[in-house]
Amino acid sequence: MKRTLCFLLALSLCLATAGLAESVYTPGTYESTAPGFASDVKVTVTVDESAITEVVLDVSGETETVGAAAGGELTQQILDEQSADIDGVSGASVTSNAVRLALTDCLNAASGKTAEKAAVADGVYSGTASSFGFLSQMTCDVTFEGGAITGIEVVEESDSATGEWFACAEELLIPRILESQSLAVDAITGATSSSNGIKNCVAAAIDAAGGDSLQWYTPIEKKTETVRLEGYDVIVVGMGGSGVLSYCAAADQGATVFGIEAAGKIGGDSVCTYGPMALNSEYLKETFTNGEDYIDEDAVYNTWIEYVGSEDKADVIHKAVYQSGSALDYYVENFGFEFEGLGLLGSFVVPEWTQLWCVYSADDDNTSWNVLGPNKTFQFLRALDIANGMNEKNQYMTELTATSLIFDEDGTAIGVNAQYYDGTTYEIYGKAIILATGGFLGNAEMMEEYLGSTVCTIGVTVNDGTGIQMGLSAGGTTYMMGTLPMVHISQVPNLIRNDDLTADQKAILSALALTTDQTMVTTEGDLWGNTNQSGTEDEGITVEIVFAPEYRYYVVYTQEDIDHIREVGLSEAQAAATSQFLGQGGTLPAAGTPVADIDTILAVGEQYGNVVKADSLSALAAAIGCDEERLSAALEGVDTTYYAVSCNSYAYATVGGLNVDANMNVLREDGTPITNLFAVGQDSEGVCNVDGKAYTPWGGQAQSWTFVSGQIAGEQAAAVATGE
Repeated sequence: MKRTLCFLLALSLCLATAGLAESVYTPGTYESTAPGFASDVKVTVTVDESAITEVVLDVSGETETVGAAAGGELTQQILDEQSADIDGVSGASVTSNAVRLALTDCLNAASGKTAEKAAVADGVYSGTASSFGFLSQMTCDVTFEGGAITGIEVVEESDSATGEWFACAEELLIPRILESQSLAVDAITGATSSSNGIKNCVAAAIDAAGGDSLQWYTPIEKKTETVRLEGYDVIVVGMGGSGVLSYCAAADQGATVFGIEAAGKIGGDSVCTYGPMALNSEYLKETFTNGEDYIDEDAVYNTWIEYVGSEDKADVIHKAVYQSGSALDYYVENFGFEFEGLGLLGSFVVPEWTQLWCVYSADDDNTSWNVLGPNKTFQFLRALDIANGMNEKNQYMTELTATSLIFDEDGTAIGVNAQYYDGTTYEIYGKAIILATGGFLGNAEMMEEYLGSTVCTIGVTVNDGTGIQMGLSAGGTTYMMGTLPMVHISQVPNLIRNDDLTADQKAILSALALTTDQTMVTTEGDLWGNTNQSGTEDEGITVEIVFAPEYRYYVVYTQEDIDHIREVGLSEAQAAATSQFLGQGGTLPAAGTPVADIDTILAVGEQYGNVVKADSLSALAAAIGCDEERLSAALEGVDTTYYAVSCNSYAYATVGGLNVDANMNVLREDGTPITNLFAVGQDSEGVCNVDGKAYTPWGGQAQSWTFVSGQIAGEQAAAVATGE
C-alpha cells in the first residue's frame, strides 16, 4: 500500500512538473503587423498554455496571386511547426518574412519575453530588399551608433524610375524611423511598397550589424485628440489632379479652401499620365501651330456622341469637348502650368486627328522623366502655392484620410470627417464639398460588384471609392459604373522584383505572355485572339485584353513548343513582344537563338503565379478553373504537358462614377442636383462614357476631364459657398 501510494505521488509530481514545463504561454489572442511587399501583414494568433491553437493571417493587401495566395499555406506551416520557424512560400518571400516577424512578436508577447534588443555594432551596414521598382532591388546604408539608428540612406533604387511616389516615402518615412527607433512606423499611404522596401532594408542592416530585427518593431502610440476646423467655403476631398485643379479654381474665385489627401503627396494618378487632350487651346496654338486651329472640335463632339450612343449627357460631353482647350489655357495663365514635351500628339482612334493632346513639361530642362511620362508633381505644387497665396486660410493636408461626410439635421452635407496618419481625428466644416478621390480601382469589393473582377494596377490604389461612397451617402446616384477600366498595358500579373531571374530572363517570360502568334484561351476556357472577340466593332482603340473575362487570358504552350524554344529559339513575334511602360530592363534574344534556360524561366514564373504547368488537358482546366470541354475544344483535344502563361491587363483607374450635371453637381435619383456637392475627375467620368465599352479613348481624354471638371466644379462650388 505504501509503495503504491509513493508511486502515485511520484507520478503526480512528474505530471505536474511536465505541465509546468509546457506552460510557455499566457492563454489569449495576440495581434501584430509587419511590412510585407505591398501592404502591412497582420497576424492574429490564439494560444493556450502550451500551443498555438488558431492563426488568422491578413495578407489581403499583398499581390493577389503571390503573397495573398500564400496565406493558407503559411497558416498551415505555423500550426504544424508551432513556431515562427517556418519555411515560407517560394515566390512570396517578402510576405513570408512579414508573417514570421509579426508571429514572433505575438509569441514573444504571449510568453512574456522582454523586448530588450540585442546589441548592434557601430558602423554603416547595408540591407537590400524588394520594393516598388521592377528594374532593381532597393539598397540602404544604415548607420548605427551607441545602439541606435542614426542615419538611413537609400543608395540604390529603381522606384523613382517607375513614378514619382518614391520621394514621399524617402522624405517622410526615414525621419519617422529615426525618431521612433522602430520599424513599426506606418507605411506612407500611396507609397506602401517603397515604404516597406525601406523598412525591410533597415531590418536586413540591423541583422547584418549583429542585432535582431524582430526586436525593432516597438509599437508606436497613436494620438486620440479631435481637431475641429471651421469657416471654410469649399472642402476638396482628394488632391489628385482634379482635386488640385478644383482647389485652385475655387481659390481663384475668392473662396476659402481646405484640401484633404490620404496619400503622402499630392497629384494622384495624374502624375502617372503624359498629358491632357486640349482642343484648339490658345496656348498650344501659339506654341505649336502659329495661332491656327489644329482640330475640328465638331468632329470630336459628333464622334463622341456616336460612341456613347446617347445624348443623355450631351451637355456634359459638349463641355468636355469645347472647354478642353480653354480649361488648359485657364490653368496655364493663372497657375503656371506648362505643356511642351513631345508637342501635340495624334488620336489613338481617328487618323485624321493628328493633333489632339499634349504632354506636360518636365522639370530640369525637360529631362526629368520616368517610365510613365515627365515628372510633373512640381507643377501641381506650384499651382497650389499660387492658390494658397490668394487667402492665408487656404490649406491642404496630406496623409489625412477622409472617412465620411458630416450632415446637419436636415441631411445637408456640412463637412468631412477625416483621420490623420498619427491618429488625430479631424472634423472639417465647409459650405460646399468637391469629391475628387479618383474612382474605385483600389477597392476590391467595388471592382467585383461593378466590373466583375479586380485588375492589376499601374499607379497608386489610394483611389478606393471613398468619394463615390460619400456621394451615395448624401443621396447621390452613380452613372455608367460598368464602363471598362482604363487599360493601356498588358504584362504578366506579378513582376519579379528581385534577382530570382535576370533582367533578360524576365524579358523572355514577359514575351511569352505578350506574343501574338500563340494559342490564347480565356479564364473560361474559350479561344481568345487578336481578332475582336468582344462583340463590338469599334475597339481598335485600346488594349483588347480589357474585353477578356476578368481582364486577362492565358497564352498556351505545349511541351513541344517549349522544346522548340529551348533548341531553336523564339519566333519573330515572340522576339518582338514587349510591354509598354512595364518592361523589366532586359533584352530579348534575336529570333532563332536557342533559349537554353527556358525551363528555369518557366519554373520561376510558376513560383510567382505567372505560369501554370499541367501534365494533361484536364489538369490544365482544373488549374485555370474553367470547363474542361470548352478548353478541350479550344486546344483541339490535344492531351500533353501544357504551360499557360498569364497575360493580365494593367489599369490606371476606373471610369464610372457619380452622376453629375454640366455644373458637376452630384444628382439625386430624381435628377435634381445636390446644390453644394460636386464630383470631378474619376469620381464622375462615367458621364462621358458608356457601360461595357472602353472609356472614350481619343488620347488624353481622362486627364483633360480633370481640367474641365476641376475648373467647373471649383468655380461653381465657390459660387454656392459665397452666395455669388
